[in-house]
Amino acid sequence: MSFEGIHTVFRFADLDQPAMALPRHRDFAGMIANASLEALAIGPEGALYTLPERSGHLARPFPIYRYADGAWHKVATLARRDDFLPVGADFGPDGLFYLLERRFSLIRGFASRVRRFRLDAGGIDGGEVLFESRAGRYYDLEGLSVWRDAEGRIRLTMISDDNFSFLQSTEIVEYVVREDGDDGVAPEGAGG
Repeated sequence: MSFEGIHTVFRFADLDQPAMALPRHRDFAGMIANASLEALAIGPEGALYTLPERSGHLARPFPIYRYADGAWHKVATLARRDDFLPVGADFGPDGLFYLLERRFSLIRGFASRVRRFRLDAGGIDGGEVLFESRAGRYYDLEGLSVWRDAEGRIRLTMISDDNFSFLQSTEIVEYVVREDGDDGVAPEGAGG
């Protein structure tokens, strides 16, 4: 479980016992409060991957860290290409790295995007955009699960929470990845 406010990842060996903090990478201490390790994913080999929500500068890429064998290592950087920020991540059943990103405008609200990448020891590729919502279409999607359904299709399940506020809402949004030559995704129930 990652915590963006205290720049730490915790491990639960048993859900009935207290969590244990994993060692920190030296970079974590300099991360921005409430904008650090929000995205966390378990790779196909069982290692953890995380990256901060904010890189610290509009021209600075997002560092990607991998935890294995008791230590974090910076394994890649993801170039910033616009004002979307990483908030959720998962590895799909295809072994690819999926990244949920959001952008916020006080006037228009939240917009969300999902991209997928090849992430391995050689770094990360340029990726492809699978989904991008218009501002205000969904609330603050922050969680992502990528899985294969009984028909063999890859699904993107995203969630926002209400943060215990009557001004916000909890939403579960699901899309099916098109693998038939069409670009992107289709919302569940829309024939995709």
